[in-house]
Amino acid sequence: MDPPGIGTRTFHERHMTAQPDLLDLLLPEGQIPLRFVQEPTEIFLVASDPLAVWPVDVLRSGTARVRVSGSTLEGAATLLSAPKDRARVLALFRSKYGEAAHRAWFGRPDRVLRIDLVATQGQEDPSQDPYRRWLIAEFDGLASIYDEQISNNRINRLLRERSSRLLAESFRLPCHLLEIGCGTGMETIPLLEMGHEVLCVDISERMLEIVRAKASALGVGERLRTRKLAASDLSALEAEHGLGAFEGGYSTYGALNCEPDLRPISPALGALLRPRARFLAGVLNRWCLFEMMADAVSGRFREMRGRARGSVRAGSSRFRVDAYAYSPNEFLRCFAGEFTVEWLEGVPVLLPPPDRAKYVERLSRHFDLLARWDEKIGRRGPFRSLGDYFLMVLTRRDAPPPHRAL
Repeated sequence: MDPPGIGTRTFHERHMTAQPDLLDLLLPEGQIPLRFVQEPTEIFLVASDPLAVWPVDVLRSGTARVRVSGSTLEGAATLLSAPKDRARVLALFRSKYGEAAHRAWFGRPDRVLRIDLVATQGQEDPSQDPYRRWLIAEFDGLASIYDEQISNNRINRLLRERSSRLLAESFRLPCHLLEIGCGTGMETIPLLEMGHEVLCVDISERMLEIVRAKASALGVGERLRTRKLAASDLSALEAEHGLGAFEGGYSTYGALNCEPDLRPISPALGALLRPRARFLAGVLNRWCLFEMMADAVSGRFREMRGRARGSVRAGSSRFRVDAYAYSPNEFLRCFAGEFTVEWLEGVPVLLPPPDRAKYVERLSRHFDLLARWDEKIGRRGPFRSLGDYFLMVLTRRDAPPPHRAL
């Protein structure tokens, strides 16, 4: 068995302890033997199993300790997301271990990690924060397949349909909008085509490149501006654009749930939006009715409160990074100083979350009917607060109180 807390390992990672050409990855919960390539100041590791937890443990801390040939080494750990960087490292593994072994062990690599043995930690640049660096690399790496992941999952498509419809209802007339965490622009492009001007901010430059390419191809690129920025750094836009620069805003299914503390975002967003402007948020919910019922039926009672801790840790959920779940009341409390709530709905409530979409195949003949029921129920009573996500429309107060110290 794996040591407690180590999590899933590949077959080859579990059965190569007797082979000499390995290093030991040293974690608080134990050590994992891994194949590696070493250069003078760098060590490279490859994770083939998407469910393996060790890459997440390393990337979350930003540091890795390894034992190689009896010597313990430590360095800054980063995820390689650029295709050319990954290709170079995989070529090194192929050269070291041979074509057949490479194909068997690393034929479908999930993550490629670099350990920089001479890098220092603690630079003042916030992008050098280990968690921030991890987020950027993960989303850069997902950018090229992001649209495919959404389109191949029926529940993900439903989520986008619901949010896009609510966005169209909330912003009927062309106006100047701010989008926080645009991804590949699944909601951006329809709004640009409606005549809106949109400033997209995202932590991933590769996601922004895709949005710009899509907008240019459709002839709406002149109404699009982009800025590489995390949601927590939103206050930087005030100096660039001024108070009340935007007539509305939105952030759905991602960026806000990557923030462990939403409180600084509310005053920054309040300063950027005009009085009475709307802000639509799509947020991972702390309480998911389908998930709790499925765990209860399966007898997994301990998992029924999996999101109640707030942080849904990567490796134990659908997420490749840590996600922070909020109930509607918790979310509203973070924004209550500058905003009031106008609308709330759960999505989906009756249907499963995206990571349990296998259940949808059993119901595929009735999916459209269930989706209509789900939408109606998700807008009523307590069910509004029990979706996998919730969609909340906030309205910026006419005169929000002065910014308070956080």
